[in-house]
Amino acid sequence: MKRLLLASTLLASAAAPAAADIAISAESKMGIVGGDLYAPTDEAQFFNDLTLTFEGTGETDGGLTFGFVIEMVKGAGPTVPNGATAWDSEEAFIEGSFGRLSLGGVDGAYYTRVGEANLGASIADDETLHAGYFAGDALDGSEDGQILRYDYDTGGFGLSLSLEQDNNGAGSDDIYGLGLSYAAEAGGVGLTVALGYQSNSNDDLAGASVMADFGNGFQAALTLADFDAAAAGADFSHVGVGLGYSTGAWSVSGNYGAYDFSGAPDQDGFGLTAAYDLGGGAALHAGYGDGEGVESWSLGMIMAF
Repeated sequence: MKRLLLASTLLASAAAPAAADIAISAESKMGIVGGDLYAPTDEAQFFNDLTLTFEGTGETDGGLTFGFVIEMVKGAGPTVPNGATAWDSEEAFIEGSFGRLSLGGVDGAYYTRVGEANLGASIADDETLHAGYFAGDALDGSEDGQILRYDYDTGGFGLSLSLEQDNNGAGSDDIYGLGLSYAAEAGGVGLTVALGYQSNSNDDLAGASVMADFGNGFQAALTLADFDAAAAGADFSHVGVGLGYSTGAWSVSGNYGAYDFSGAPDQDGFGLTAAYDLGGGAALHAGYGDGEGVESWSLGMIMAF
């Protein structure tokens, strides 16, 4: 019996990871929202949202880092019934001097490098819901949702490659992505320039961005995109501009976006945010979005744990 117990203990010790770290973080939002976006009524309504993030990392004997990231979201508001819970994303990765290889519900290479023009936040993302906003993730998740992405950064230069397979051979096409970025400082201004391309052989998305941090609280963003779609009349070009400013506990931002469609009326819109940091991970947030006659607004608190 003692020999069996000793053998079981040794086997359990051999199977256990030599060193692993597990971290849990959370973000909670609460407040009120309203506007035409929540038709048929634009009366103020309650809103809450909770995101739990689980992160785990380990290291092999040879120095290779491996790990996972999982986000779980539970929210309630005008368009989401109370109690609805969903996995927002899940990712497994390995990382070393060669770069980082991720697989799961991650962003494609285009969005990873080019990003978007929004420089603020609100509890309900009103600043990104208006008719003129384009986030740059138009093709991500349109197949099986499992994206394989490779990232490498060195000396200010960044490279991302991504592949999302078709729906298990259901007649769709794989989605390939490429993203390039370069960050440098010029005259005291931090600049990041990026280029991106993503395609499924039927639809092509190409774009670029310039992000600037002036070091005095001011930030600016410019995004350009061109989408060549297989569907008739769905082609468009887009321009997005964002500005942000922070001083003390206050921060404000605004963005404007405009679509030029080849087969539909053009559309544009703008979004605004304001926030006041209360300290300790809590902040008050207000947001507003307006595009093509449809408005939305929110007011509440975001708490980080």
